[in-house]
Amino acid sequence: MVVQTLTYGIRLHPSPAESDLLDRTCTAYLSCCDHVSRVAKSNRTLSQRKLNDLAYRHLRETYHVGSQMAQSAIIRVIGNYRTVKESLGDPWKTKRPLQYTSSGYDLVWNRDYSILSDGRLSVNTLKGRVKLQVDWKGMPEQYRHGRFGTARLLKKRGKWMLLIPSTVELTDPQRPQNVMGVDLGMRFLATSYDSSHKTTFHSGKEVTHKRAHYKALRTGLQKRGTRSARRRLKSIGNRENRWMRDVNHQVSKALVDECEQPTLIVLEDLKGIREATERVGKSRRYVQVSWAFFQLRQMIEYKALKAGHSIMLVDPAYTSQACPRCGLVRKANRKHRAHEYVCAGCGYRSNDDRVAAMNIRRLGYAALVESQTGTS
Repeated sequence: MVVQTLTYGIRLHPSPAESDLLDRTCTAYLSCCDHVSRVAKSNRTLSQRKLNDLAYRHLRETYHVGSQMAQSAIIRVIGNYRTVKESLGDPWKTKRPLQYTSSGYDLVWNRDYSILSDGRLSVNTLKGRVKLQVDWKGMPEQYRHGRFGTARLLKKRGKWMLLIPSTVELTDPQRPQNVMGVDLGMRFLATSYDSSHKTTFHSGKEVTHKRAHYKALRTGLQKRGTRSARRRLKSIGNRENRWMRDVNHQVSKALVDECEQPTLIVLEDLKGIREATERVGKSRRYVQVSWAFFQLRQMIEYKALKAGHSIMLVDPAYTSQACPRCGLVRKANRKHRAHEYVCAGCGYRSNDDRVAAMNIRRLGYAALVESQTGTS
């Protein structure tokens, strides 16, 4: 069985009094996180036991939170600093402690939140449990009966949401009848090449232009530096993220919809891509580094698994330099400015993104054949 975890946003409908209590609870929780973050950075420790000794009593007495909420704040801060450590190598590399302003309140399943028999949600607050009306239509029935994880309670544009990760078991993918290689990029957000030699391009021209537009807006507001400019910056950032997420949903859906039969979708293993993109010229750095490659890949993965297809990740090294006809690997074969690939050995010529997709497919096909030979 294939196990899949998806996060769904569920709309809550609290009364005015309940909404006020949720506001106060989230504020207290985030204040706890801010305090733990300062303590962790000043003491340079991510030990849960040490942070309990240094911060737990202060959280209980100053913010009047229960033991569960205090522990939740400590665990969340530790997790966030560990993420920084994975990205930067040093969790204390940031100039200031991590700050928590409007990022919501983490709720552990069964301990901090649960579902009642009538469909309402029971949530732990500063004043104990409250029972809230919920709109479940945002979560498919299959995932409503899955295994819930730690959720996040937050308020977006005046509306309360609960982001719930749900884990379900899916039926095993069928034996692939088709292998599709997918190259992710900027000029084309995704380029696919399959067993029938069909190539599909998903243009990134609009994305490049729109993100450059958002960058120009941000630059102007940053120069102003006023309080209203900072509010506007935050609003623009949220709008850009929502728009980019919608684009990624559309592209990933279109890619998976291309698969008319059981397909092995081969994707690049994108570890370290942010570091690699830092080496590009300044004029293109913003667009490249900020492009949500990982989000798009994750969307392709979960949509593919949900549709009964298989996913394979391959090392993308030399996929843009190797000739799909004769195998010659040469950096100069790829003409970046012309977006063209010309092999110096056999003369093969094609679009450079198409060549990358062909090579990614070839790697996936070879691995598939090897695995089937080994198990036969």
